[in-house]
Formats: sequence, structure tokens, C-alpha cells
Amino acid sequence: MTSDAIGPRPAPAALAISGLSKSFQGQWALRDVDFELGVGEVHALLGHNGSGKSTLIKILAGYHHPEHGAVATRNDEPFHLGSAAAASEAGLRFIHQDLGVIDELDTAENLRLGQAYQGKWWVSDRRERKAAADALASYGVHLDPGVPLSRLRAADRAMVAIVRALHSGQENSIIVLDEATASLPTEECVLLFDLVKRARDRGASIVWVTHKLHEVFSLADRVTVLRDGRKVATVPVATLDEPQLVELITGRQIENLHPVATAPSSEVILNVQGLTGPGVADASLSVHAGRVLGVTGLNGSGFDDLVHLVFGAAPRSSGEIRVGDSVLPLRHTPAQSIEAGMAFAPADRKTLSGIQSWSLRENMTLPKLRSGPVGWLSARSERRDVAVWLGRLGVVPSDPEALLSSLSGGNQQKVVIARWLRCGARVFLFEEPTAGVDVGAKTAIYEHLAAVVGLGAAVVIASSDIEEVVSVSDRVIVMREGRVVADLSGAALTVDRATAAALHESPAEKELAGQ
Repeated sequence: MTSDAIGPRPAPAALAISGLSKSFQGQWALRDVDFELGVGEVHALLGHNGSGKSTLIKILAGYHHPEHGAVATRNDEPFHLGSAAAASEAGLRFIHQDLGVIDELDTAENLRLGQAYQGKWWVSDRRERKAAADALASYGVHLDPGVPLSRLRAADRAMVAIVRALHSGQENSIIVLDEATASLPTEECVLLFDLVKRARDRGASIVWVTHKLHEVFSLADRVTVLRDGRKVATVPVATLDEPQLVELITGRQIENLHPVATAPSSEVILNVQGLTGPGVADASLSVHAGRVLGVTGLNGSGFDDLVHLVFGAAPRSSGEIRVGDSVLPLRHTPAQSIEAGMAFAPADRKTLSGIQSWSLRENMTLPKLRSGPVGWLSARSERRDVAVWLGRLGVVPSDPEALLSSLSGGNQQKVVIARWLRCGARVFLFEEPTAGVDVGAKTAIYEHLAAVVGLGAAVVIASSDIEEVVSVSDRVIVMREGRVVADLSGAALTVDRATAAALHESPAEKELAGQ
């Protein structure tokens, strides 16, 4: 056979890895994983928390060293896994959820971070800002390079981080985006998607790590799924639908991702009237026992500020808050809310929902300490009590002395839920309860919320994910500019109507509200 009959040689992969394994103290985080990233491809990397995604990324970045036997190539040239210097030289750039930008510096200064200055004698602000504007414009981003990042939208800050990664790398860079949209409101994610597509069209190869399945179908060409440290599949996204992808990630079929079932009741557990305060101009709501109320809106609409005001985590200016028969004082504190039977899980798990350097035992007993038989706190009683709750919610690891920081996002959220269940709360306020958790943990969280609701508690879920809020709630109130602009239930409770109310005022707003 002649060489002509063989046909053209396939283009080399931007990155190819085979036989990648990594263990920690005898436990396999990755086991014999193969991964291939095409040139100019957006490749989604998925898996539940603990599946091995983070370990794979850290090996690529040079933070971890792989086990012996792993082989990798970059554009058909040998690539040294586990070396930060090799990763940088090969054009690999990493953008994590925290972006790695400095808010106090302006856009031009952030773009220059980590790069040598090209001028001869002194740093010219004019030259630097002109170069920054040109770099941004080359990717279709138009920002004032002299504006501090603290004054930019979240999506603009993310785009600065991406342009910096592309500009500091090679023309065919590999960009790894790890949960880059986790803290972005839905309407701003579109801007980031457009930039990623432009980078791909210019030859960059993208590894997109996310828990949001709709992003996979919007952006990715192929998807690789990891489960328990092993590769389950690499398939073209076009051949999958969402139920199939969920089954790949979890290893089982899930008929309903949000199984919240509620029991009707006439008892009003939480009643809020005329609430005002930071971010909220006027809001009223009520939640019955065994019901779920969703609160949503665009970023800055006040939907997230509302739950902070209700719990007393922010000072309200006016309005009445009643829990059962108890009326909370105007300047009520979180301690008074807890005493009245209220629980609150903020969106920021790392700094507001728990103390990362404390054990699960300490975190879970913090809101309601129970003393021992002779008047002091008993660590033994704490461990026994906490172990029961960890087992009920399936927290992994279930060791009461494990540090909160050692748990995945989904398991940290389970600890937060267990903490408030232990306190016997009647009203649960959740802000972005499933942000940054995988689809399996998300299902488990909603199953536990369903159990809470089934016991007669009232649940308020404040989230920017309108589709998710609609799917889990009996009623949804939509906020805009600090005010409630729609109250949707029954046949009026649809994603389209909630989205329309959040986006703009329309003549049909009364109809949207079911009035």
C-alpha cells in the first residue's frame, strides 16, 4: 500500500493524556484516566464532587505529581505532567472560580500581572492602557482599561481574567476554566460564553469544568465524565440529552432532579409585611407550613438581600416579621431569629455558612450548644449527636472530627442543612442552596428539603436560577429594583413568566402575577 492510500495524517491533539493515576494515602483520586483535548475545541469535564476533576486539573497545573506510568503530549510533543513550569511554557492557563484578579488594580494592571514589562526605561501608563485596550478589543471586549476591577460587573471581571490568560499564552493556548460561572448571574453568563466561543474560533482549546448542565449543551463540543476517579465516557455533546448526561454523572437514572413534594396547610409560619432595608425598597411575603416559596430576580434586584433582612443578618429599616405567633423586634438579631425557629444558609459557604478550620462537630453544634449533665459542654455528647445527623444526611466523610474545609461543596451544604435540622427550625431560608454542587448532591439536597417540608416546615429559596426556583417552589415572587413585581403560583408559575417579570415591566405584569 502506498503512502497516498493511507490518507492525510490526523491533526495532533492539543493535549493527550493516557494512564493518568493519582493516589492520596492509599486512596485513588484518579485511576488510569485517558483524556484528549482537540485543537479549537471546547471540552466539558464533568463529574460529581470527589470524582477526580480537581485532581486532574491540579496535575495539569503542576500542583500534584501523577503516579508513575502516565504519558502526555502537547501538539504531539512530550509534555511533562506535574510541572508548573512545563504547563506555563506549553501555554496552559488556569482560571478558577475566584479568577485570580486584584480588585484594587485597574484592567490594564490586571492584564499585565505575571508578565515582564516591555518598555525600555519606565512604565508608561498611556502605553499600558493602549496595549490593554487593544488586547481586549481583539477578543471583542470593550472596557475602559483605567477602571479598577472593583467597579466592573462580575462577567467583565471574568472576561479580563480570560483575556489575560489568552494574551499571556500562545496563539493555540489551552485555557482551563474551573467553575468560572459559579458566581455569575444568568444574564451575565451569556457575555462569558461569547468570549469563550471567540477564543475557540481563534484556535484556543478550552477545558470547561462546570456543574451547570445547560452550559455543556450551550458551549461544549465533547464531554468527558469522571466518576469515582475513573473515566466513564468521552462523547460528542450532540449525541446526548440531559437525562443521559445525568445518568453518566451519577451512575443512575434520576427521574426528577428536584423532588420537593409539599403537603397543603393553612397555617402561616412566616409572614413578612412592608419590609425595607439595604437592597429592598418594599417586600411582603407569607409562607405556609409544608410549602416552598421561591424568591428570584436578576442580580441587584434585591432577591438575595431579602433573606438577609428577614434573618437579621442585615438591618431592616421598617416592616413586620412574624414567625408563627412571635413578632420579631425591628432591630432583631440572628440569635433572636434562631430562638424564634428560623434558620439561614447563606450562599457564601466558605465565609458565612461555616468555619472552614473547625470540625464538623463544632460547626454543627455552634448555633445551639447543649451542655453536659453537670453544666459544661460535652465533646462526647457532641460527637454522638453529630454522628447521627451526618449519617441521616449521608455526609462523606462522616467523621465528626473532620474539618469542614476537607469536604466537597455538596457535603458542606449537607452539613449546613443538618445543623439547622438539629436545631428544630420551623422556617428555613436558603440563598443559592445548590450553587457549585454537582447534580447528584443537588438531588440529595432537595430530597432533604422535601423531608423538611414534609414535617411541616416553611422553606424560602432565594436564587438567581429562575428555572430551578420555578421547578422546586409552590409559589415564586419575582423582585426588581428592590420590590416584588410578580407573585406567581398555579398555572401562572412558569419559567417564561418569571423571566419576563425579572427582565422588564410589561403591560401584562398583572396577568403574570395572576391578578
